[in-house]
Parts: sequence; C-alpha cells; structure tokens
Amino acid sequence: MTPIPIDIVAQAISSTAMFAEVLCASSLFAHGQPRRSQAPVRAAAIVVGFLGISVIMICVTFLVASPEDIQCAMEIGRIGAELPAVIAPLAFCAMALVATIPALPSCFEMSFLAATYCATAGYALQNLASSVWELIGLTPVGANRLFTAMPLALTVAYYALVYAMAWQVFIRRIDPSGLAGHLDPTLLPMIAVVVFGVIGFDLILKYVVLGALRMDAVICLRLIHILVCSFVMAAEVQVVAVHRLAGEKATAERLLAERERQYAMSRENIEAINLKCHDLRHQIRTLADGGTSVDRSALDGVASEIRVYDSAVRTGNEALDTILTEKNLVCERSSITLSCIADGTALAGMAPADIYSFFGNALDNAVRAVTALDDQAHRSISLIVRMRAGMASVHVENYYDPGTHDLEFYDGLPRTTKAITADHGFGTRSMRAIVERYGGTISFSASDVTFCVDALLPMEKNGAPNSC
Repeated sequence: MTPIPIDIVAQAISSTAMFAEVLCASSLFAHGQPRRSQAPVRAAAIVVGFLGISVIMICVTFLVASPEDIQCAMEIGRIGAELPAVIAPLAFCAMALVATIPALPSCFEMSFLAATYCATAGYALQNLASSVWELIGLTPVGANRLFTAMPLALTVAYYALVYAMAWQVFIRRIDPSGLAGHLDPTLLPMIAVVVFGVIGFDLILKYVVLGALRMDAVICLRLIHILVCSFVMAAEVQVVAVHRLAGEKATAERLLAERERQYAMSRENIEAINLKCHDLRHQIRTLADGGTSVDRSALDGVASEIRVYDSAVRTGNEALDTILTEKNLVCERSSITLSCIADGTALAGMAPADIYSFFGNALDNAVRAVTALDDQAHRSISLIVRMRAGMASVHVENYYDPGTHDLEFYDGLPRTTKAITADHGFGTRSMRAIVERYGGTISFSASDVTFCVDALLPMEKNGAPNSC
C-alpha cells in the first residue's frame, strides 16, 4: 500500500478551509433569511463533515490507485503543469460548490433555488478574495516577510476585510424579500458560469499560466479574473432585484384585481338592494291598501345583501382594506365573526406586498382553526392594529380545538402534532421573516382554547384607528 503523503493531507485541510470560506461568504448573501436553531453549530458540523469526506476520499484513492496514478495526482498544483492536470481540482471545487447548496438550507430557512443563488454568489466572492490575494503575491509586497510570516492571522483578517467591503458594495443592497418564494429557474445555469468562468479561470491561472507566461501577462489575466468575479456578483444582485420587483408587480396586480372585484361586488350589491327595496315598496303599498303581511323572503334578501355590502373595510390603508375585506367575506360565508379595530395608517411604512402576505397568513390560519369548532360562540376572530409607544402593534386572537390541533412550539413557531399540519403552521415562518425584516418582533402563544399572534413593528404614526 502506498503511504499517504503528508502534503496531500494538508491539501485536504486547506480545501476544507476554502469550503469554510465559501460557506461563510454564501451565508452573507443569505442575510435576512430566517436562521434555523443552532445555525453556527450546524455550520461547524458541516465543515467537519466536509473535512472527513475529503480525508476518506484521499485514503480510498491511495488504497486503490496505482503508483503511476498517484504520481500524476502529485503533479496537481505544480506551476506550469499541463492543462489536463486542472481537471481534478476543478472537479473538487465543483463538488465544494455543490456541497454548499444543501448546506445553506441546513442553516437557513430557504428554498433550493435561493440556496443556489447564495452558493454561486458566495463562491464568486471567495474567488474574488482569493484572486486579489494571489495578485498581491505576484507583487513586491507579496514578497515582504510580513506578508508570509503570519499566514493564518493575516488570512483571517484579509478575508474579513474583503467580505466587509463586498458587504458595503454588493450584499447590503440585496433585499432579503427578493430571496423569498421561488426564484427564476434560469438561475441554475449560473452554476456553470461559476464553475467554468470563475473557478476554471482561477485554476488555469494558478496551475498552467503562471509558469508559462510573462509576469505582466499573468497580472493582467488575474485582473480580468477579478473583474469576472465582480461581474458575477453584480449580476446576481441584479437577479434578486428583478425578482423582487416582479414579486411586487404581481402583488400590486393581485391587489388591484381584488379591489376591482370588490368594487364590482359592491356595485352589484347596491343594485340588488335597490331591486329589493323596489319590491318592498310594492308590498308596503299592498299593506297600505289593506294587506295583512310583507313577504318574509324579501326582508331576508335585503338583510343578506346589506350584510355583504357592509363587509367592506376601510382602515386608511388600501392593502389592509383589501385583505380584510376579502377575509371578512370569507368569514361571512362561513358564519365566522371577524371583529377588528384597525389603524391602517400605523402600517404606512410597510410594503403592500408584506401587508397582504402577513395578514393573509395570519387570518387564513385563524379561519382554518375556528372552522373546525362546532360552538358558534367560539367561531370568532379578533384583530387589533394600533400604535403603541411609537410602534405598530398587531394582535390576532382566535379560538381553536386542542383536540384537533395539539400544538407544540419549536424555535418559537407553532407546530401541530396532529394530522392537519397546515393549521397554525402554514405561513408562520413567512410572518416572522416579514416582521424581522422591519426590525420588529413577533410571538405566538396558546392557552387552553385560544391562540394569539402578537407583533411589534417600528413604524410612524400617521392617523387614528378606525373600527371595522
């Protein structure tokens, strides 16, 4: 059996350090996404697991490979090596990129496409930092003893500086809401762009070009690689911005369509009330001429039309009016009482899409819970939106059946142990993400028969509460 060279083991450790750098950079792009419990511990376990897999792969390779194959593998990393020698490290770096994608959802609550976005952007950032480091090494500054005497401390400080600069230039411009939902699948080809345009270019510069071209040409190519990395990050920032704008446009169109539908419904209800009143006038004349009674169905019809018309909510915030009117009609059809005291102007600083999503999820969960109740006295939902100490306060309260929804709380969010897992579980993560995006807090609580949602968001007061 061929002994395993110490430098190959050191290469596995070095590769794991590179993977940790990529994971750290990718986590920066995932800022604003809900973190899972003990996320730092999860990340550390993933890095240790990556190191273990790397060591196992090396051991297996040396157990089954011939001396000639091992000698060929040892050529990897030699300055001026042939182009085929780059294939092995390229495959390993691609594996590290692919491993980063499932690692991110283990630490953050995010979709596969969002993890792909963060992984590719993070790898571009790591390669940017590495490329600048390589460029410094080609200059007289790189030959300075200070540059080489403290590799670990200097490397940590250097990467922290580059990542901080990238945060100021690129990452902080990313709206976390742009990573929510489903990103465009066309983002997947970005993996190939990063593998071949960023990683492949970097490896060719390290292992092939450096020993074959003049130093000034190598420096120019290294500068081009830095520009490529910067372009990839800028392009990915733009992708998220476009996705966010598309989401806002879709929400605005949905709100507009809902308002138009409600307007048409109100107009139809007014016409129906006029027709009912016209019929009542005839029946009143009949009474005046000696009739004995009014048609009971006509009175019931007028009352029903008035109830539907009266479902319209006006709080001073169009988005809140729209979602509350919609849910009010749902409750009316399901014999559920929705009572609210809402100061819509308290949410003036909140995006309409966030208002629609937050209150839609909260009321959908409440409606599902009370629908399962047989006691009509408990089929009610209470909503309060008001200003408190300069903050917008949201309180949603409803009854629920503990026998149907055996609630347990995990990481501050309700989880049901019964078969109907959607109740009080759907949308709660989205609600918390929205509140935290505005610098607020949210809590979920349950007593014996009532469930409450309480949120506080920093907002400016622009008006007084309205009842609905």
